[in-house]
Amino acid sequence: MDESKQPNAQTMAVVAVMIAVVAVLTFAVQVPIPATGGYIHFGDVGVFFTAFAFGPIIGLFGGGVGCAIADILSGYASWAPLTLVAHGLQGLVAGYFGKGKGLVGMIIAWAVGAIVLIASYFLGEWFIYGLGYGGALAEIGPNFVQEVVGGLVGIPLVLAIRRAYPPIERISLGRVWEEG
Repeated sequence: MDESKQPNAQTMAVVAVMIAVVAVLTFAVQVPIPATGGYIHFGDVGVFFTAFAFGPIIGLFGGGVGCAIADILSGYASWAPLTLVAHGLQGLVAGYFGKGKGLVGMIIAWAVGAIVLIASYFLGEWFIYGLGYGGALAEIGPNFVQEVVGGLVGIPLVLAIRRAYPPIERISLGRVWEEG
């Protein structure tokens, strides 16, 4: 395997910090959804920021693991497996399409990531958690709101950080830090 694609200490530190940031954002404010027993949160701000700033692999781990840890700590442990997959895929897809892109590219990547998350929860709730079509359908609206907030805050945050700290573009799996 190409050694430049291996995680280094800096990458591992970024992954750990982003998992923690996403977990805190997910845990800090939770609005229950009575129809499904789930909740909406601000974790998607962190998922989109992580994906756009650091790419798909760090987005996968930051989003999936961070949100799943928050589920476990919040008493929603039964949701953690679906959360791990749904938010992990969201971070992976958004990072794949949005890393290094400008505003329009990130908006497109946000939309794709949002669709992946909403579809993942819908299918998981319907078929795996047995909430039925109606229960799964009831969570689409709240998930959509959560995704809109994630994009409205996450995208400008990435753009602001890029302007304030341009070297952030060099931090991702597969890139080696070089002092310039």
